[in-house]
Amino acid sequence: MLPSQLTKSNQNYQDSMLYDFQKKIVDNSKPNFLIASDVGTGKTMMAIHHYLKFNKGEPLLIVAPPAKIKEGGWDTEIDLVSKTYGIEIDYKMLSYGVLSKNWKLYKSYYVVFDECHYVKNPTSQRGKAAYQLTKLSSNFLLLSGTPASNDIGDMINYFIMFGFVQNKTQFNKQYGIWEQKFFGQRMINQVIDYKDQGKLLSWYKSIAVSIKKDDVLDLPPIIFRTIKFKASKEYKIIAKDRVLNDKAYDNPSSLTHGLREHANTDEKLAYLQMLFEGTDNNIVIFYNYNSELDAIKEIAKDKTVFEVNGKRQQIPHKIDWGELKNSVTLVQYMAGSAGIELQYANIVVYYTPTFSFQDYAQSLGRTHRNGQNKKVTVFKFSTSETIEENVWGALANKQDFDKKLYLETKLGVK
Repeated sequence: MLPSQLTKSNQNYQDSMLYDFQKKIVDNSKPNFLIASDVGTGKTMMAIHHYLKFNKGEPLLIVAPPAKIKEGGWDTEIDLVSKTYGIEIDYKMLSYGVLSKNWKLYKSYYVVFDECHYVKNPTSQRGKAAYQLTKLSSNFLLLSGTPASNDIGDMINYFIMFGFVQNKTQFNKQYGIWEQKFFGQRMINQVIDYKDQGKLLSWYKSIAVSIKKDDVLDLPPIIFRTIKFKASKEYKIIAKDRVLNDKAYDNPSSLTHGLREHANTDEKLAYLQMLFEGTDNNIVIFYNYNSELDAIKEIAKDKTVFEVNGKRQQIPHKIDWGELKNSVTLVQYMAGSAGIELQYANIVVYYTPTFSFQDYAQSLGRTHRNGQNKKVTVFKFSTSETIEENVWGALANKQDFDKKLYLETKLGVK
């Protein structure tokens, strides 16, 4: 971008493209910053204008999940901004999947980490590469609706990126609360909480701002309904015998997955069948297992079916949303909880809950976001006296920390 183009865009953007709350965020942001903005509040548009404000002619690099890149939202928004302001924006896209291999290629770029919770683990190859890329960058911006959903431990890599600490070892040594625990026959030290949390939250507050869509957007209502089922015979067999149809569930991981997959199948499918027959509205169903995908597709033959999973990234094009009806979009959490827009649907079904509050919060914002013009109804399937009840309870507890962060850094606090 030429300096003359930059001056032109900085003079005009305040009056043309941003909502008032978005202008306020860009105005009060710092060159290196974290925008913890709820899904549907326009993080992409704010990030582009943050780049327009702080770059000095260097190109833009957007690091994003593969699904977000394929969806094309960044390309569309950058094209819109470029045409509106009469400028050219030199940018490249980089998938988190190849970040650890290719980060060295982008020296002196202005870097946006979209869905930055993908790099919150400072000891992973991806997390380490993200930190190294921030050191190479001219400036960097982190974006996520749920940057630290579990506890302060999720913030460690952000604190490293912004220079508060050098590494995770130093952070845990200085701020960790340690406890000895048995793992098998071994006793090991483990961090169970963090001290000086007021200080740590003040660090976060100095680098971040939080926005909830309900505070800044006039969205249609969202209604939650919990649908209860009884534990299946298969669930009880696995819980008692650790085996089902000659398949052994003989370690904690396989047992957990077996219990989740077999909590209840028949009653859930029967309820879905009733839901399918009773509406021609567009439905999104979040699931975990391939067996669930196959079973749901079998009863959805009278619907238009779309899939988002490890094998397919298939959703309707935006130009078809207005005419679309009687569709079912089946989304596997890991593949589609973030980075796609599903506002064409106004019924959401959580067929099985996810262990990750990150995935849950992100998935919830796929339909209830800016552009939704219908009331959204969310059906949460929960099988009584099974692991599913525990999972839903854990998700509710993690939401408490997410809310705490929001209250510390919400728009208007600074």
